[in-house]
Amino acid sequence: MTQNLQNAINKASRVKCSVKLQGGRSYTVITPEAHRYTVRFEEVDGQRFGRCNCKAGAARMACFHLIPAALVDTAIRRMAAQVARERSAM
Repeated sequence: MTQNLQNAINKASRVKCSVKLQGGRSYTVITPEAHRYTVRFEEVDGQRFGRCNCKAGAARMACFHLIPAALVDTAIRRMAAQVARERSAM
């Protein structure tokens, strides 16, 4: 893990943001100051990559907006996988 990512995780644990699903794998992250950022995820060769439209994201750095969006993205993907498994077992 890079120091930049660790710093983003640490900040995300202190700053409570809300996350709204835009559709697909795109999310709006809203900070306590009501700033809105768009975070998008994609998978390449089995690895998840996220991008944010904030200043840090534009510089291709990990930002704290990625962390809460990644948690929501992970939860949604796990629930969808569970539903798919249950449907295939029927």
